[in-house]
Amino acid sequence: IAEAGGGARLAAAGAVASGASAVLQAAPRRHCRVAAMGLCASKMSDEDRAANERSRQIDAMNARDHDTEQKKIKLLLLGAGESGKTTVLKQMQIIYGKGFAEEELRLQWAPRINENVVAAMKALCDAVEDLELMDQVANKTEFDSFQSNEAMNGVGLLSPELSLSEIGPVIKVLWNDPGIQAAWEQRSEFQIIESHVKYFEKIDAMSDPEYTPSEEDVLLCRSRTIGIVKTVLEIDKNEFNIFDVGGQRNERRKWIHCFDEVTAVIFVAALSEYDQTLFEDSSQNRMVEAIEIFREHSTSSWFKTSALILFLNKSDLFEHKLGKKPISSVEEWDDYQGPDYVVNPLTDGQAPDAELQLQQQEAFDQGKNYFLKKFLELPDDKQTERSSDVYTHVTCATNTDNVRKIFDVCKDVILKGSLIDSGFYA
Repeated sequence: IAEAGGGARLAAAGAVASGASAVLQAAPRRHCRVAAMGLCASKMSDEDRAANERSRQIDAMNARDHDTEQKKIKLLLLGAGESGKTTVLKQMQIIYGKGFAEEELRLQWAPRINENVVAAMKALCDAVEDLELMDQVANKTEFDSFQSNEAMNGVGLLSPELSLSEIGPVIKVLWNDPGIQAAWEQRSEFQIIESHVKYFEKIDAMSDPEYTPSEEDVLLCRSRTIGIVKTVLEIDKNEFNIFDVGGQRNERRKWIHCFDEVTAVIFVAALSEYDQTLFEDSSQNRMVEAIEIFREHSTSSWFKTSALILFLNKSDLFEHKLGKKPISSVEEWDDYQGPDYVVNPLTDGQAPDAELQLQQQEAFDQGKNYFLKKFLELPDDKQTERSSDVYTHVTCATNTDNVRKIFDVCKDVILKGSLIDSGFYA
């Protein structure tokens, strides 16, 4: 009986367990959760669903915008004032952009160029007085007329009442005057744009009322950069966002606003300014200033992943100056031990001496390498591997063919850096 009763109890317990299992199998917990979620979803209003859709679209748009920004190439032009940064940018507009329309040349650039010419002559006349060279002036009537002309606003700027066609003949006479030429030979002692000598050499053409500036004239034109100028160019189907910032000291505090996510930096320094001083500080040598700025930014954490390109610019003016002002004659560079540049003594029409040309090339190369070493040398407390990553080029920014060839090389470096930043190049 006990065994029979125990078996019945076991059977009953088994039946209960079997029934509970069947119930659990018929209604698993995950079905309960789905039902609960369905109930919540059914309570979402049309307004909530619309808000969710808008949020999804905004997220997708932000993602697309981020991808687009990542594909843009950010190129930064840095350098001290009057180094030729803006001229490099103009060349890029000529080579890769639309250049300059005739209307733009006549209405926008011609007035600026005319003012450059008059301002340069004004600087020379003032220098004649400051350097006490008046006894060498042969054309005193033209000199006094130019200096006392009230239509120039006292600073060498043309007013609407005075055109270059009127004052051009006077400028031509003055440029050929012994006193002005004596001041020109001492131009390192005052502020003047050296490349403007080319304007004086073509003053007859520029004085024509129908004068239209050439691209070379535009490249020579000095136009101080104030603030940050952004230029967008499409180069080989890539969007280049190029930022040109003012080089004077009071403009440099704005540089940091351009430093974020820079693909490449082109630093421009003028080789020919080894004997000149800053416009804003006559006690500071321009080359010393450029080297200090370059060293500071070449070791900056902002540019650790950026391609760094150094343009030693104004090579044509540098070579011309070497024959008149030896590098070692300048106090800041008295440790230079390279050969002096010997001026060709031959007169026009005679064949150049091959041996002399080799000597001149050697003097140019050693002078250039001396300054290049100064740029790349770093103080002991700033020793990094950065100097090995600097791409250097000697440039003449007013020579379109020269800039085109050099930028073709730089372009590969910049595009490679962009691919690395995007994760497509290891």
